[in-house]
Amino acid sequence: MKIVGKTDIGLVRETNQDAFKIVALGQSAGFALVCDGMGGVNGGDRASSIAKAEISECIKASFAENMSEEDTRNVMLRAIDAANQKIYRTAKEHPELTGMGTTVVLTILYGGKAYVAHVGDSRLYRCQGGVLTQLTKDHSRVQDLVDRGIITPEEARVHPEKNMITRAVGIGPDVNVDFLTVDFEPGDKLLLCSDGLSNICTDGEIADVLKTREAEQAVETLIKLANMGGGHDNITVVIAEN
Repeated sequence: MKIVGKTDIGLVRETNQDAFKIVALGQSAGFALVCDGMGGVNGGDRASSIAKAEISECIKASFAENMSEEDTRNVMLRAIDAANQKIYRTAKEHPELTGMGTTVVLTILYGGKAYVAHVGDSRLYRCQGGVLTQLTKDHSRVQDLVDRGIITPEEARVHPEKNMITRAVGIGPDVNVDFLTVDFEPGDKLLLCSDGLSNICTDGEIADVLKTREAEQAVETLIKLANMGGGHDNITVVIAEN
């Protein structure tokens, strides 16, 4: 198993409010995390940095490879809750950071499975047998409109409210986290990304890159494509290859 990643400021933003983390957990397990911060002049990068640190430390302290799916889920939910509490408390203590928060997409990989927890609109995709599937579902205003049949997925990509998320880590005392478990088989690739990639690159473009390039080159190529498409936001890409 190989996990590689990179974050890029893009071509428009003055700061990079994204964050990512990749950690090996013993001989045959690992986790990857992408966060996309928001709020205030300094709030976004502060929120994503807190989430990265809190979640990483919680998982490293609690994870064991003999864990059941339920135990793994609980470790991940506790880690995200710890990040939520820390961000929320920090904002309360520093009024200039009021409203800061972050998306989180997190996966633990071991035993031929990917355990996934997410909040917000950072995504996880799987490329399996050359077929790309978005495994997470955005917590966003436009996703709600798609679900209700008001707009199409194609219209969602250019909708003026496409950056409005309906859940985030750190904006309240509690956080609602979605969790799923999927197969992660030999030859599969997983992609974790912020919306700086997914708002620009189509599924077809992403699939072509993942099918034709090794992980390191795929990361560089996807960031380049997002910048060629305007680089309107920070871009973070993490790829796990089994």
